[in-house]
Amino acid sequence: MRIDISKFGESLLSRPVGREAALALQANVLRNLKEGEIVELDFGKVLVLTPSWGDEFISVLREKYGDRVRMLPSDNPSVQLTFKTIGEKVPA
Repeated sequence: MRIDISKFGESLLSRPVGREAALALQANVLRNLKEGEIVELDFGKVLVLTPSWGDEFISVLREKYGDRVRMLPSDNPSVQLTFKTIGEKVPA
């Protein structure tokens, strides 16, 4: 299942908003996720991603879905740097 992260905004800034976005995604979209299905996070239309938002959003999803959560490649330096900062592999 591919998730367009820009649905949560183009500038993703704060930890509380990242947590709220992750919980909303779980309640409204991921509840229909099939067992073993991969969750692809598409940051392609995001302009600004801070480590606070990214860490909170991704860690909430990782707690429940583990390695099934995958980031799609992005050429945005803000997204790439955030992935590095929070210890996520930067997809090629």
